[in-house]
Amino acid sequence: MSLSAVGLALGLVLSGCGFFEETRAVTYEVETVSDGADAENLRVEYLGRESGVSGQETVGSTVTNGSLPAQFETLGRVDDDVSVSVAGVADVVLRCVVIVDDSHTLAESESSAPGEGVECSATVPAPED
Repeated sequence: MSLSAVGLALGLVLSGCGFFEETRAVTYEVETVSDGADAENLRVEYLGRESGVSGQETVGSTVTNGSLPAQFETLGRVDDDVSVSVAGVADVVLRCVVIVDDSHTLAESESSAPGEGVECSATVPAPED
């Protein structure tokens, strides 16, 4: 039996026992709702995966005001907790959104006051049949 046939057979067996969990596309969006003098750089952290079988990691990024609104794309397994947070910036109201499969908004939030940070978190749902 060739190696590719063995690999295919092993893949089918493992996928049947739940080894390969279903993943969905997760998009995080962040933006400023109000401009402030200090809105040049926003510190963003989000949970992400490089692939469906890799572990979740916290990813950090600095976003410049000129590139807002910013989007970060990653993968989430069904039932994963996913989140994005933006550190507060003086005199700025911030907004974040978590979207699954480019169409379904899971969470949306705005900072409660200028200078406050914002966080959006949700659980990745199973696809609707």
